[in-house]
Amino acid sequence: MAHTAAIARRYDIQEVNVDAILIFLTSIGTAYLVARLSRRGRFGLADLMLGIFCGCASLSMAQLLSVEGAGWQPGLPLFVACALTLGLESLPHRSPLR
Repeated sequence: MAHTAAIARRYDIQEVNVDAILIFLTSIGTAYLVARLSRRGRFGLADLMLGIFCGCASLSMAQLLSVEGAGWQPGLPLFVACALTLGLESLPHRSPLR
């Protein structure tokens, strides 16, 4: 009985890890697509950092919702990661050298 519970717990942890990786890849991929489609140039460090920030914000939201009983379902955090990345990428980038 304890062995079955340990296997189920290990499966749940692996599922959460896969969801977290998926959320990060989605937010970084959205930042990459926006950088390419907006013709601002190539994908840079700022775009990467924005994708990582949006992934962290989305994971934090997923953690807060899991306390409320929404669980680690990836749908809403994936949507927030994409929406937040699109919203922040649409802000005008100003060069500090101008």
